[in-house]
Amino acid sequence: MVLRLVLSLSLGSRRGRSSMHDDSPGLFEMPGYQKMHGRFEPARLTQARVRAAMSKAQLAGIAGVSAAAIGQYEAGINMPRTDVLDRLADALDVQPGFFGVGRPLARFETVNAHFRSLRSARVSDRQKALATATLVWELTFALERYVRLPVVDLPEVSPGTTPAEAAALLRRHWSLPGGPVKHLVATAEAHGIVVSVRPDGEIDDVDAFSAVIVDRPILLTTPRRSGKVFPHRFSVAHEIGHLLLHGDTEEYSAGIEKEADEFAAAFLTPASAMDSFLPQRLDLAALDRLGRTWGVSPHSLVRRMVERGRTTESSARRAYQRLAMTEDPEADPTTAYPGEVPTLLKKAAELAADQGAGAPVLAEHLKITPRQLRELLGEPDQRPRLRLVVGG
Repeated sequence: MVLRLVLSLSLGSRRGRSSMHDDSPGLFEMPGYQKMHGRFEPARLTQARVRAAMSKAQLAGIAGVSAAAIGQYEAGINMPRTDVLDRLADALDVQPGFFGVGRPLARFETVNAHFRSLRSARVSDRQKALATATLVWELTFALERYVRLPVVDLPEVSPGTTPAEAAALLRRHWSLPGGPVKHLVATAEAHGIVVSVRPDGEIDDVDAFSAVIVDRPILLTTPRRSGKVFPHRFSVAHEIGHLLLHGDTEEYSAGIEKEADEFAAAFLTPASAMDSFLPQRLDLAALDRLGRTWGVSPHSLVRRMVERGRTTESSARRAYQRLAMTEDPEADPTTAYPGEVPTLLKKAAELAADQGAGAPVLAEHLKITPRQLRELLGEPDQRPRLRLVVGG
């Protein structure tokens, strides 16, 4: 049976909203950059530069200033002249007004996030991912001027709760039946978690990560995790485990990652149910059929068999080798499972457009280009970006 979930998106009233969403003048609007003396926000320059994966020296070369000047701008020691601001904006593909104060800002250096592949990811890659996440959050904030997004609906998990107990708690809280979790991403979005698959090459080295920004869970994945549906589902469940179990934990550890993996396995394949469905002996064909029903890989079911005492570690290692030899790298693309493709932001943008707030309006709210806005919504602009060359 295919379970279809309809996200609880509705047109948001512009009256009776919380102070965070009211229509008080000047929340997103700011004076033209010609009047920005004293209204330059240094953190905005850092956010845009880091997201563009530029060093201070690289940006300085394009903007025609010194790397020390960029450092002084970001430290708030000096402010760029308007002509320099123009060049900075052009280099970073934002509007000059992006660097102004007066708009909601989540400083990415203060965001507590959980990354996959943290050991191999460079600091610059993690910072770029965080800068992207903060911009995704700003997009949700802008959308909520026109659209009421699903309320965040995650249960409180008491200290000392095991991953399996937390997984069972979430299933009860979300009123999920005891069988397979159909359409995991759609289910997460329906409960207020913003999920975004970033374009190939943008933040690949972090695989996936999650963060809570001003009470809104943001979960980002990359094609390296989302290209195949089973690893994608497991990664999403893994990150939900972090959100529940490790919200106040700032340091990476192998133990924390193991707990998130245990949560994902328990959430997607509860032990009580697996005891009834797992074969009595290691049978890869049977595990493949079972995995397609439960939306998990045969690899994870082999691990489940070890945990439930149905096979040995040595037999599992041989099974992993056989699976690696027979695996089709093109099989099971996520796009074949529409319930695992994020749609929350796109649907919200469509509703906002119906209210006269199309891509140009949203881009103006965020002070970015329409091109960047489409990328945030998961609609990369395939057209080449052209620059005017002066002189020569």
